[in-house]
Amino acid sequence: MSQSESPIRAMFDAQRTAVKQSQQLFKHGMATQRNVDTMALTGLKGQASLQRQQLALAQAATHGYVSATAAMLPSDDAPEAHRTIDETFDQLQSTHTEFYDALEREVERDVESANELSEEFVDALDEQTDQLLEMTRSVEDQAVQNVDEFSGQLREQLERTQELQDQLEDRLEDQTGDVETLLERQAEQIEQFQQQLEEQAEAVTREIPVQGTDEPHTKIETDAEHTLEAVEGIDADVREQLSEAGITTIQDLTRAGAENVAEAADISESQAEEWIEQAEA
Repeated sequence: MSQSESPIRAMFDAQRTAVKQSQQLFKHGMATQRNVDTMALTGLKGQASLQRQQLALAQAATHGYVSATAAMLPSDDAPEAHRTIDETFDQLQSTHTEFYDALEREVERDVESANELSEEFVDALDEQTDQLLEMTRSVEDQAVQNVDEFSGQLREQLERTQELQDQLEDRLEDQTGDVETLLERQAEQIEQFQQQLEEQAEAVTREIPVQGTDEPHTKIETDAEHTLEAVEGIDADVREQLSEAGITTIQDLTRAGAENVAEAADISESQAEEWIEQAEA
């Protein structure tokens, strides 16, 4: 039994149990009603017997009363009175018997008819209950089959989804690796290009002469002690003016001469000589 099958069959088993219990309760109720009808018929017969006994007692008491009366009052009518009493009570007994016999026959017919109807109804109930239980078994089997088929389809779909997810992850991993490789190559190319630019800039710098001289620039130094920032009095504006004239380092300043420095920075030659002296110190 599969995991999906177990709760479904348990549900149908519970329904069938409830149907059977309802059937038994109804049959028990019908049997109880038949017992009540039988007891009522038995009680009716007992009541008729009791009433006949009461009539007999009343008849005997009446005879006793007439006999006692006749003994106290001399009369020849006593025998006639006793005959009248007997005839009257015989008629009462006959009427009583006919009434209760007819009533018992009617009740017996009703009880028998009720019993027949009850048995027919119980038989029909059993048949319909069996049909209902058989139908629930058929529905149960179909439901279990449908659930099993759906579960199988769902498992297949989940497996296909997992396969697609794995393939997508593999492709993504491959593409990520390709992108990383491409970025590394581009980084290497950029680094090589920067080195080439630096080499070309250095070569060009060596070939450009310092303004006012025939000597080319030396390698551009960026250390604080080799730049014009080390010379007192040369601020950013002056450095920009000197840079336009090709003077960017201490060595450029010392080789340019006071006249060229003064002209480039728009200062006096004495000031330029002072800067050169600081640079040479």
